Amino acid sequence: MSAEKNTYDLLKLILNLLVIGLIIIVTYRVVEVFLFGFFWAVMVVITTWPLMIKIQHKLFNKRWLSLLVMTFILAFVCVIPFILIISSITQNGHYLIEWAKTLPHKELPTFDWLENIPMFGAELHQNWIELIKTDGSDLVSKVQPYIGTMIGWLLEQATNIGIFIFHGGVMIIFSLLLFLKGESFTKYVYLFANRLSKQYGSTTVTLAGQSIRAVALGVVVTAITLAFIGGISLVLTGMPFPGILTLILFICCVAQIGPVVVMLGCIIWQFWDGHTTSGIILIVVAIILTTLDSVMRAFLIKKGADLPFLLILFGVIGGMLGFGIMGLFIGPVVLALTYKLIQTWINEQS
Repeated sequence: MSAEKNTYDLLKLILNLLVIGLIIIVTYRVVEVFLFGFFWAVMVVITTWPLMIKIQHKLFNKRWLSLLVMTFILAFVCVIPFILIISSITQNGHYLIEWAKTLPHKELPTFDWLENIPMFGAELHQNWIELIKTDGSDLVSKVQPYIGTMIGWLLEQATNIGIFIFHGGVMIIFSLLLFLKGESFTKYVYLFANRLSKQYGSTTVTLAGQSIRAVALGVVVTAITLAFIGGISLVLTGMPFPGILTLILFICCVAQIGPVVVMLGCIIWQFWDGHTTSGIILIVVAIILTTLDSVMRAFLIKKGADLPFLLILFGVIGGMLGFGIMGLFIGPVVLALTYKLIQTWINEQS
């Protein structure tokens, strides 16, 4: 009788585990499409919660009024820039086509300095001379086999942009919900963490909040500020495709490459095109952006949490390779949280 009861209990346990596993899998498949937007919203809300509270106090302590203001802020920061970039591509795309058509007829530089490069410089210079002396037919014949692959890549990137915009919309919706019920949500998160671990639950949640705020302030806010200033300078100096260049500048700042690469390319283009004044202006802006990049990032990261520079760099690169554009934000946060948890655990053992 005891053996039959043990067998029944074991079968019941297995069935319970199977049902729970099935529920978890189905639930994950249902909410999977919203997870990136939700995690993004959590990072945004944790970072901007003090700002929302200040706005609420200014607006007669009305939460719904502060939600309206935060909606405009999130739309201005997260949605409008991408609309401007897409509009810039649409409006200026024909200029790129016309430039490409007239390119073979323009007198291109011979780059004689290439011959001074050891080993492969002479061959590289000879290939360049042969290319500019022809009408470009040799280059077209070499590139033609890869046109299909290039089109497929462009379609994939267009799909990724659409997915990113979708996640942006989901982020705004979840952000507003979290702003509305932020206190209740925080309470449930702490209760859930304490159920998992009474010893480390609350500490883990606190460290997660500090890490998220440090990354968001030190990396994202710095990148947005630099991209905003740099984008204005590109528009004022008449750079072509300022929206695309601003997006590249933002990505470089988030990836810890800095604004120098994009600004240096724009400076070279301005001087090459004969716009000396615009080139000098961009040199001044580049110096300002480089200084701000170092000062702002160090100050804001230290304000949120003390995180190493290499940790942020590896988080950005690894996150981008693993999760795409969203990984720029998720990677550093995950590494920062892991780093702080390990650091706290080691300090407790000492």
